[in-house]
Amino acid sequence: MGSQRLGAAIAAIAIGQGIWGWSGSLPGRAESLSDFQYFLISQECNGCDLQGSVLAGMSLAGVALERANLQNADLSDAVLSNGVLRAADLTGANLQRASLTRADLTQATLQNSQLSESSLAYADLTKANLQGADLSGAIAHESLFVEANLAGANLTGISLVEANLGRANLTDVDLPQANLSHAYLTQSNFSNANLTGTNFTGARLIRANFDGADLTDASLRDARTSRATFTDAIFCRTTMPDGSQNDQDCPEASL
Repeated sequence: MGSQRLGAAIAAIAIGQGIWGWSGSLPGRAESLSDFQYFLISQECNGCDLQGSVLAGMSLAGVALERANLQNADLSDAVLSNGVLRAADLTGANLQRASLTRADLTQATLQNSQLSESSLAYADLTKANLQGADLSGAIAHESLFVEANLAGANLTGISLVEANLGRANLTDVDLPQANLSHAYLTQSNFSNANLTGTNFTGARLIRANFDGADLTDASLRDARTSRATFTDAIFCRTTMPDGSQNDQDCPEASL
């Protein structure tokens, strides 16, 4: 379906621009083509302005969109696996259910973007800005969020198994019922985060900051927590690294 829609879009552009004889080679950028038209033909448009573009459901695997402006673009259900979107601006973009497996999103801006139920497995989001983004229900196994800014993001139910979030900013995030088992979270900042029911089994939490976080029903079983801080954190039915249960902050009625 995605490839059919892309083919139809290219055909419409070719007819409208009088370039139906185009053979697939674009040695030089055609002056008559807009950034959007050029991208649909070549699937390569580094630095292009594609703000507000509608690319929903399209098959765009391996695209080259480094530094592109994709603010408020609709990429829902699009296939962007192995795409290169380094330093692209995806502020407010709709990437719901999009496939971004192994995509390069290093230093990309995804502030207030919609990534719910997207596939981010093995993707690289090192130093990306995801402040206020919605990643609820996303699958991000073995992904890289090193030094990423996720402050205030919605990560409800996300799966980050074996992901690397070293030195990431996760202050004030909603991360309930998420799976971070065996994740690398050294020096990550979870201060004031909602971590109710979150699974940190076997995670590396060395020097992580959990000050003020809600760890009700969370599991820290077998996690490495040396030099991690938990000042004013809430423990209720929380499974500790040694397997014991910490109920120190439970209301009496819930025990």
